[in-house]
Amino acid sequence: MRRVLATLLLLPLLAAVGCGGLPEGVIYPHITLDQTVTDDIPVSRTFTFEGQSVTLDVTVDGSLYAGAVTADKSVTRFGDAHENDWIEEYFPAFVEEENQAPFYDALIAALRQVRDARGLDADRYAELMVVFAQSLTYQTDPVDLEPKFPVETFVDGFGDCDDKTLMLAGLLSREGYDVAILMFEPEQHVALGIRSEDIAYLDTGYAYVETTAQGFVGMVPDEFADGVALASEPRVFKIGEGETSYTAGAQVQAILDGRQKAVASAETLATKIAEADTNLNTLQAELTALQDQMKSLKTAKRYDEYNALVPEYNAKVDAFNRAADERNTLVADHNELAALDQTIVQGLGNRPAAYAAVRAAGL
Repeated sequence: MRRVLATLLLLPLLAAVGCGGLPEGVIYPHITLDQTVTDDIPVSRTFTFEGQSVTLDVTVDGSLYAGAVTADKSVTRFGDAHENDWIEEYFPAFVEEENQAPFYDALIAALRQVRDARGLDADRYAELMVVFAQSLTYQTDPVDLEPKFPVETFVDGFGDCDDKTLMLAGLLSREGYDVAILMFEPEQHVALGIRSEDIAYLDTGYAYVETTAQGFVGMVPDEFADGVALASEPRVFKIGEGETSYTAGAQVQAILDGRQKAVASAETLATKIAEADTNLNTLQAELTALQDQMKSLKTAKRYDEYNALVPEYNAKVDAFNRAADERNTLVADHNELAALDQTIVQGLGNRPAAYAAVRAAGL
């Protein structure tokens, strides 16, 4: 959570400078390679996707990384450039900065190896990249509020909402997916959008993708760690010219709906189990009292009175056993729903398995 976009305005000078004064327009963040750095940076990132470990080994040009770290991340506006002329190109400037092309090529080559080895279709391949971005540590710099270039985020292994989103946008767009940056200005939050007909966020045409925590494509957090919930309409900034859509949105929606039904049913069953426990405690107390009474009668050799209570005792035992069986059935049903919930929550990087579990549960 955060985002204060930085821009510097160079006001026109009162006297002309050179032949025509200051230029008009905007200068966006860009990287100048640091030629003093000659060592490459080997980076290894390991995460879990669809229940299996994935390791990406990529070598990054040290001069590129050093140049990215020291680059000016603000926007400079000259002359009569209006205040909002720059904002639609600000995030794309980080993603599409041309010096990062070799970095993208190397990382995408590693991702394609995983795709090909596991036979991933377009939806699962997009999910692979999403899970990778989510796996990087979420960390906000309390001092530096400007975005990082994707190469920085990858090498650092951490970033905040816009850092991780920009990196993911760069990967997906270069693999032909139709993606966009979703910027929620009042909440100071940035997320990714991927084109989807089945699970689009509001009227954006894009499925919401949260990069700061695990979650399915199209899964919107109820709220963030600081209690903030998304309530505003996002500004949408398309990245690249990709056309591939995410087509598994209907399955994601089925998972989310199924989990909601499972949680609601489990809560209802928990109430019934509590009532059953109260009933069992009452029956148990009645049985204990009757046992004590019968024991006293037997000790006093009042056998006729003892025998007269036997049918009542047996009836209470039967009632207790039936109630216990009913209670245990409720518990079994509850535990099945709880297990389904855990399968979904613990498998946020495994949409096929979660969907199969929901279908198997009949939800």
